Amino acid sequence: MELLSEFLRIFLKEIGRMWWFTLLGITLAALIKTYQLDRIVRQYVGKYGILSIFIATAVGCLSPLCSCGILPVVIPMALSGVPLPPLFALLATSPTMDPTSFFLTMGALGPELAWWKFGGAVFLGLFFGFTAYFFSKTGFFSGNNVRLKPVLNEKGELASAYEIGLANGILLRTMVVVPRASKFRFFLDRFRDVGVFVAFWVVAAVAIEAAIHVLVPISAVTWLVGQKGVFSVVASALVGIPLPLHQIPAIPVLAGLKAKGMADGADIAFLMAGPVTSIPAISALYAIFIPRVVVTFVALGVIGSVFLGLLRMYSG
Repeated sequence: MELLSEFLRIFLKEIGRMWWFTLLGITLAALIKTYQLDRIVRQYVGKYGILSIFIATAVGCLSPLCSCGILPVVIPMALSGVPLPPLFALLATSPTMDPTSFFLTMGALGPELAWWKFGGAVFLGLFFGFTAYFFSKTGFFSGNNVRLKPVLNEKGELASAYEIGLANGILLRTMVVVPRASKFRFFLDRFRDVGVFVAFWVVAAVAIEAAIHVLVPISAVTWLVGQKGVFSVVASALVGIPLPLHQIPAIPVLAGLKAKGMADGADIAFLMAGPVTSIPAISALYAIFIPRVVVTFVALGVIGSVFLGLLRMYSG
């Protein structure tokens, strides 16, 4: 009963602290979807050479999509010939930054780590994009890097990502968007969609955070990721990779680990590596791209996350 009482106390305290940050992030994400701000910018991805990497990085930071949610966007882009550099930038930034996760990070972990997360997402987008650009120029990414077979509709045009996925054995999430005469009604629809998704994961992740507070011994955390040094950063990145956590539930989980003594630097490595290189996302990428591309993507995720962790650890 004592453990349960402590669990409930921490759970209710964290929910009370984070609810308005959650509401603010959901509102901003719904506005982006209502006015299709990410889609307006997305049409320029892949059209302007090196500049496309910067555009894709900006789109990824703006788009409220996780590593799996971005796939319906990436699939038709890859099949229509958009080069790998902007695709890599988009795939790296979208899972690590969006308006909702930025405000949630600020509420749960403080403004310093929120801005580190934002800067880290921009760095990863540019790092992934320019590395892919270099590999494309050297011939390492020469030829066709896409494994998917295109599917055409009755008009001879590229079918929807959902249909392409089904034809290639990938089940993608799809949603029917009901047109509304009123922008406000459309905004309410998007607010509900985003809100249900985010609220579910926030509540579940805060419960995990409370369980970490109550059940995980401090010594276990400090031994693995609590010391200043390369080991803590690398261990944190490697622990984050297999966890099926996208960027929203990763935040309260990290808050629980920070309370148990996780070191500065290990925190940003965990926050970046997990969403980018989670096993569900990599499995889906493997179905889209050839193995060489997927292995490179995972390696860049680990290297970039560890670099950010060491930079944060030794910059203070």
